Amino acid sequence: MPEELVLILVVLGVAGWIIYAVAKAIVEATQATHKEITESLTRANATRFLKKKERLRAFVRINLPAELERTDQTITQLEAAFAARRNTSKWVAHRPTWQKVPFKAFAAPTQNAQSTEMNVRELALILRPNAEPWHEKENRMLGSDCSYPWQPPSSSHCLELETFTISEIRMEFAIFEASSKNIREKDLDRFFGNERGEVERYNEKRRLLLFRYEKLANSVAAWNAKERQQWTQYRDSSIAFEKEEMAKFQDAARAYKDECIAENTRLREVLNGFRAGQKQQVIDRLDYIVGSIEWPVSMPRVWQADYDEVQHILIVEIELPNIVHRPPAKFVEQRIGLVAKPLNQKECGEFIPQFHPAIMLRAAFEIFRNADSSVVQLLALNGWVSFHHPHTGLDTRAYTATLLVEREQIASLNLNRIDPLAAFQALKGKSAGKLIEIIPIEPALNMKRTDSRFVAARDVLESLGTNTNLAAMDWQDFEHLIRELFEKEFSGRGTEVKITQTSRDRGVDAIVFNPDPIHGGKYIIQAKRYTNTVDVSAVRDLCAVVRKEGASRGILVTTSTYGADAYTFANNEPITLLDGAQLLGLLQKHGYQFRVDLAEARRMKAEQTDL
Repeated sequence: MPEELVLILVVLGVAGWIIYAVAKAIVEATQATHKEITESLTRANATRFLKKKERLRAFVRINLPAELERTDQTITQLEAAFAARRNTSKWVAHRPTWQKVPFKAFAAPTQNAQSTEMNVRELALILRPNAEPWHEKENRMLGSDCSYPWQPPSSSHCLELETFTISEIRMEFAIFEASSKNIREKDLDRFFGNERGEVERYNEKRRLLLFRYEKLANSVAAWNAKERQQWTQYRDSSIAFEKEEMAKFQDAARAYKDECIAENTRLREVLNGFRAGQKQQVIDRLDYIVGSIEWPVSMPRVWQADYDEVQHILIVEIELPNIVHRPPAKFVEQRIGLVAKPLNQKECGEFIPQFHPAIMLRAAFEIFRNADSSVVQLLALNGWVSFHHPHTGLDTRAYTATLLVEREQIASLNLNRIDPLAAFQALKGKSAGKLIEIIPIEPALNMKRTDSRFVAARDVLESLGTNTNLAAMDWQDFEHLIRELFEKEFSGRGTEVKITQTSRDRGVDAIVFNPDPIHGGKYIIQAKRYTNTVDVSAVRDLCAVVRKEGASRGILVTTSTYGADAYTFANNEPITLLDGAQLLGLLQKHGYQFRVDLAEARRMKAEQTDL
C-alpha cells in the first residue's frame, strides 16, 4: 500500500510539472506574441508619426543656436578679469627716488693729541707709505667737473591709464515659426512641442546671460569713470611730486657743485700759492700733506709748520708717541687668541729705539713726495714728546728727535726694507739715544714763532727804544748788543763770558767758558748784522775759527736768515745758527722788545748810499 501511494505521488508530481511547463510555455509564447504585436504597432505608429511630422516640417521654421555655453564661459572670464583688475588697481603716487649725495670735501686736517698704547706690529705700518699720496688725491679733485654723482628723478615712473574693456557679446534669438494655414495648433503641440520648449528655454537663458552681461558692462563703465578720476589725481600728484623732487635735486646738485667748485678753487689757490713759494699756502698745503699721512690710530696727530720763503726751508714739528712712559706691547698667540704682553728687556732694547726714527723718516718721505723740489729745498723736522715731568708733575714738552734733510737723501730710501734707526743715523738725525728716559735734544732748526717784521712795544734798554730796528743798527753797536745778550744768557750758571775787542780776533765777538762737564766747554760767538741772506761761507769761516780756537761749539747770530746750504753745512758741524726771529725771541726771554725789519734797513742803507 505504501509503495502504491508513493508511486501515485510521483506520477502526480511529474504530471504537475508537465502541466506547469506547458502553461509557462503558453504564457511566454503569448507574451512574446503580444510584445511583438505591440512593438510592431509602435513602429507603425512612430513611422506614421514621423512621416506626418516630416510632411508638416515644411510648414515649421526652427533655429536653435549653440551659443549658450560659449557665452556663459566668456562672461565668467570677463567677470573674473574685472574682479582681478579691481583688486590690483591702486593709484598711489610715489615720489621719484634719487639719492642726496653731500659733497665730501677733503677733510680739513684735524689734529688730535690723544694716543694709546702702541704695539710692535705698528712699526711696519709706520714705515708703509700712503697707497695714494696727497698730490694724487689733489689732482683727482682738481680734475673733477663737479657734476652731481646721481641721476635726476625720472618721470617714467608715472603709469598710464589703461581702461578696462570687455568684448561685445551678440547672441541670436532661437526661432520657432509655423504656418497657421497649413498646420493646426494641435498638431504643433503634438509633433513640435519639444522643439518649441527648447526654443523657449534657450531664449530665456539668452535673456539671463545678456542681462548678466549688461550688468557687468554697467559696472565696468562706472568703475572706469571712477578709475579715470583716481588716475587723474594720481597723475597730478605724481607730477607735483616730480616737480618738488626735481627742485630738491637741482638744489642739491647746485649746492654740490658750488661746494665742489669752492673746494677746487681753494685747493687750486693753495696749490698755486705753494708752487709760488708763498708762506701761508705752503703751510696750508703742508697741513693737508701731514694730515693725510696714514698713521696707526694709536699715534698722536699734532704738528706745526713754518716756512722760509727766501731760502725755501720748511720747518715741521710733530708730536711723537711717549714710548718711554708708555712702552709698546707685543701680541702673543694663546688659546683664547692674541693677547697683548709687555716687551722683555731685550725686546725693549730692540724695538723702542726704532719708533721715533721710523716716524721721522716716514713724515719726511711723505712731505717730500708731495712737495716740489723748487719749493722745499731743505726740510727741518723736529719731533717732540709730551709727558708729565717726574720732578715737577707739570705737563712738559721735550724734543727727542730732529732731522735736517734734502729731497735726494729721502727719495732714495725704500721705507719698507730699511732699518729705521740705522737710516736715521746715516742721515745724521739726532735723537735721545735708546729712549730709556726722555733726554731733551736741541733741534737742528727751530720754528720761527714770531714775525720778524712786527714786535709789540715794551720797556727799553738804556739806549734803545722799542722801535729800534736791529737790522739798521750800527754794526759795532749790534756786536756789542750780542755780547751783552749772551752775557745775560749764560750768567748764573758758573759760566764766564769774555768780551773781545771788535774785529781784533778776526771773527770772534765773544768767548764763553761753560764749566759744565757734560754740556759745557768753550763757545765762540759771532754776530752778523746783515740785511741779506747769510751764505754758507760765513758758516765755514766760523767752523774754521772754532777748530782753531779749540772750542766745542760756535754760535752764529744774524738779523737776517740763512740759506739752505748754510743749514745743511751746520747740521754736520758743531755750529748753532740763530736767525733774526730767534734773536728776537732770545731778547724777549730777557725782557727786551725790539724789532727786525730787513726791508726798512735796506731802504735806509740805500738812502745813505745816495747821500
